[in-house]
Amino acid sequence: MKVRCSVVVLVLMGMLFSATAHGGESIEYQLAVINAGGVVPKDDITVARFRSLLKQLDDTFVEDKQQIADMAVKARKLLKDEGIDEKLLNIMEGMNKLFSKPIENQKYAEYSAAYVLLRQKGMSHAEAFDGLKGILESMGIY
Repeated sequence: MKVRCSVVVLVLMGMLFSATAHGGESIEYQLAVINAGGVVPKDDITVARFRSLLKQLDDTFVEDKQQIADMAVKARKLLKDEGIDEKLLNIMEGMNKLFSKPIENQKYAEYSAAYVLLRQKGMSHAEAFDGLKGILESMGIY
C-alpha cells in the first residue's frame, strides 16, 4: 500500500517542480540549485552533471526529462520529510546505475517510489540501490 501511495504521490506531485520553476532557468540548473541548497554559478560542474544525467535517464526511462526531474525532487522531499538527508545528485546517480543494459518500458516513478520506501524502512542509500538491483537480477532484468 505504501509503495502504491508513494508512486501516486510522485506522479501527482510531478507538477510541483514545474510550477516552482525559477525565471525560466534550465532544468539542470534548477536541480543543481536544489542539490546545493542555494544559488550556484551557471557554469557549476553539477549543472553539467545534471544535464548529462537527465539525458541518460531520459534514454533509460519512459518519462521525459521534466517528469524525471519532478519525481527526483519529490523523492528527495519525501525522504527529507522523514528526516533522511540525501543529495538529489546521489539519488539520480543511483537511478542511472540501476540497469547494466538497455531495457524497454522502464518507469522512473516505480523505481523512485521503491527507493523511497526502502530508505523509509531504514536502508542506507547504497543498501536501497543494492536491493533494487537484487530484485532486478531475480527477475532477469539486470
